[in-house]
Amino acid sequence: MSETIRTFASVGAVEALMLEKFRTEPFHNLHLLYGRELQSSLNGGTCSDKTLSFLRAAKQAGFDAALHSGFIGGKEIHRLVRARIGSRLFFADVGNGWPSLRLYPADREISFRCFGMSFRTEITNSRVTVFHERMGKESLQLEIEVRSRPESEIRADIAGRFSSGIVYPFNNSLRFSLVIGRKFIFLRGDRLEIYSDHDFQTVEGIQDADIPAVILRYFGYDVCSFLRITTHPLPKIPVNDSLSGSLKRPLCADNAADTSNL
Repeated sequence: MSETIRTFASVGAVEALMLEKFRTEPFHNLHLLYGRELQSSLNGGTCSDKTLSFLRAAKQAGFDAALHSGFIGGKEIHRLVRARIGSRLFFADVGNGWPSLRLYPADREISFRCFGMSFRTEITNSRVTVFHERMGKESLQLEIEVRSRPESEIRADIAGRFSSGIVYPFNNSLRFSLVIGRKFIFLRGDRLEIYSDHDFQTVEGIQDADIPAVILRYFGYDVCSFLRITTHPLPKIPVNDSLSGSLKRPLCADNAADTSNL
């Protein structure tokens, strides 16, 4: 078997693991909004949580993987996984709130579409720049320096991310996203966005009191008990029957810097 074929097979295996994580571990910032206690009670999380989970799984699967960091809005506040496959280097952005389902090569520009949106890269001076397009608008999403920092430094940044004074784009607004079946669903503040290859739907004006019901109805996660362990008062949560279209999580699914894009 040639090295090209082996690399292709390995890339496919890593991307299959990425898709599994995008299906089973939501991107969310509930622990930032309601208390860090949630971090041990609900899987997924922000980029650091999801990236560390993927890194453990990748290493368990036998892949040559390590922590890496990226720049959003000119600040080095994003975490990725760097994977070496054969003689080539790739980056897995599993910690993205958006469905970046493909590996980004360090040596070749790529583009791909999924759920009605697109991602593409440009490479200049050993920097991989990622652009994200949705609803006809493209924005700079992420910049990745190919040269790596020591993993110990990145882990130290992760350990101090809540006490370092960093202001993330989603510090004060809810985020919860997941790939479900042939759809990508993103709860952003008071707006639920449902993306697919064929259409786009929204549910507007979601009230704080309805958030647990919305997360249960659309994502299949019961977060009522998680939210109620905090000191933040929450009213009883009615099931909002006016929300359009209940989506059920299927048993299987097909594969398919503007900080406001986060």
